[in-house]
Amino acid sequence: MKKRNKYRAHFDGEHASSANVKLLEAALSLKHRFFSMVALRRGLRRLRRWTIILLIALPLLAALIWGCMTAVEKAYSLSIDKVTFDARQKLISKEQAMQILGIEESINMTSLDTGAMKAKLEEHLCIESAHIRAELPDTLHIEINERIPVVYVEQESGAETGNRVRFFMDPSGHLFPVMPEFHRNFMGVPVWYLQPGDVSEFKAGAVIDEEKRRPITELVSAANMYSLVEIPAIREIFRPKEWKIIVTLEGSTEVLMQVYDLKGQMERLAMILEHCRATHRRARSINVVPRLNPTVIYAQ
Repeated sequence: MKKRNKYRAHFDGEHASSANVKLLEAALSLKHRFFSMVALRRGLRRLRRWTIILLIALPLLAALIWGCMTAVEKAYSLSIDKVTFDARQKLISKEQAMQILGIEESINMTSLDTGAMKAKLEEHLCIESAHIRAELPDTLHIEINERIPVVYVEQESGAETGNRVRFFMDPSGHLFPVMPEFHRNFMGVPVWYLQPGDVSEFKAGAVIDEEKRRPITELVSAANMYSLVEIPAIREIFRPKEWKIIVTLEGSTEVLMQVYDLKGQMERLAMILEHCRATHRRARSINVVPRLNPTVIYAQ
């Protein structure tokens, strides 16, 4: 102890700097340094400090690792578990829409591209518009508006050329493919035989001019106001002139009409056909253009 006191005598007691204390300890033998209370206390303080740091850091590190793992797990588990579907016209089912989209397995919400899905649905010519919305955490909402077939369209020259291709036309004049899986309730609509020039190019996706299609859509709309007993189903529609429409009904009755006042002409046609039923006669041809005294030719 005297030897240690001898070294300490070179310093100013209580106010010696820590650097001087370290130099003093460095001059001591290994044995003395090992059993030095100052070194022991310093080591204990360091150990306590590092222990506190570790006690604080380890939970934080564990929480950070857990948060990262949870985020990754949630990202991979954000699959679409619920799909709501609404077709305005009820022509296309949810399964058919999913087939159009090419969705067979679950979709990850993080990789979902609703814009591309909307575009893919609207590329289908039987669909007028689509709206797709993703809702966290696991729901996809799909809404579509299908095209409603009003008539078949076929080129009148098809009988001569052999090109008997048919498309459907919707009220806005768009031509789209005939697909029985979607349009099974519309397979009995009339056929409108187009004249050259009625459409610029006869193909799916083409649009018939409004002035060309308006009398036809009005004709079909007016006919749909009556039951099939009052006015049999229209099978064929011809428009040989701008003002003239020739309609063939179920049962081969031919009706001459004009493009104006189609609702009034349908009323006259319904009355004529009612008279035919009452008198047990069948009309072969009817001209409903005159407001008074329309012409009727009866079958023999």
